[in-house]
Amino acid sequence: MRLSVKAEEVATFYGRMLDHEYTTKEVFRKNFFNDWRKEMTVEEREVIKSLDKCDFTEIHRYFVDKAAARKVLTREEKQKLKEEAENLQQEFGYCILDGHREKIGNFKTEPPGLFRGRGDHPKMGMLKRRVMPEDVVINCSRDSKIPKPPAGHQWKEVRSDNTVMWLAAWTESIQNSIKYVMLNPCSKLKGEKAWQKFETARRLRGFVDEIRSQYQADWKSQEMKTRQRAVALYFIDKLALLARTPSWMAQCGDLAGCCSLRVEHVQLHPEADGCQASGSLVGKSVLRDELIGGRRQKPTHKRKRRGGAHCSAPATVKRRPRCRPGRGVTLRPDRTSQPFTVLLRGALSNRMRVA
Repeated sequence: MRLSVKAEEVATFYGRMLDHEYTTKEVFRKNFFNDWRKEMTVEEREVIKSLDKCDFTEIHRYFVDKAAARKVLTREEKQKLKEEAENLQQEFGYCILDGHREKIGNFKTEPPGLFRGRGDHPKMGMLKRRVMPEDVVINCSRDSKIPKPPAGHQWKEVRSDNTVMWLAAWTESIQNSIKYVMLNPCSKLKGEKAWQKFETARRLRGFVDEIRSQYQADWKSQEMKTRQRAVALYFIDKLALLARTPSWMAQCGDLAGCCSLRVEHVQLHPEADGCQASGSLVGKSVLRDELIGGRRQKPTHKRKRRGGAHCSAPATVKRRPRCRPGRGVTLRPDRTSQPFTVLLRGALSNRMRVA
């Protein structure tokens, strides 16, 4: 069947993902089909009524062949593509900040496609619409040369706000969150912000022992909120869990953090001289974190992380725990297991919030 231009474009978004795990998920397929039908003509909607009866293999084969053709390009052809990308970078990838030429981090808007999200996001499969010039806010100096919009279009707004770091902004169509064009991390302004974070960490070094003593003492507090905060601080300290506030969870799906831990994330194992905890939760970068012996396991995948705690491989990978003697963290506020078992379950029975 020959589709209209809009319907065919959305069909290609699904067709190129045919070999991906997302296309097997019912939520992804349902959201895609609902948004795809919105782009169809009346005649197309009368014919296409079920996604199961649609065959995207020809579209998928086109993208597979296209990817294979890129791999066999000659050295001259690859060099030409590299030069074109470099010319684009030189033209649009730099700005003048306080008289200095600074590199821009992401000077391209996100292309249209199907939203994937993190974890089992309820909006996965929905159509990310194309960002038009009428959606973009430009932020530059009053005396600077304002970039020209494409022919026949105009910017949503041009402002001069020197209190923010972004150069352009737009609102994406799935979660109505604001996306920004920012400076490159190696720029002077970004470097100063990173330097301030490291200085804060250096100052914190002198108070870490005091903070640890305080939250360990709070484990036996009479107030439930204080005990919950103490356990939350323990997890942040020992497992390097991110906060993950409930509002963040509403946007990013079922990704757990310290403030959104639930009972099903942690299992308690009573021992002779204490209580040991283990658990499993979907954390940063949609990797399932395996917590064994109170310590986050190291990953077996080859992906590199820029600092922070190690994440484990997905739960489908079975491997031996790598906790070494003396390095595992055991939850032992005292010499008995029962009091802390009750405390931890009481703290996790509701969503923990860090005051």
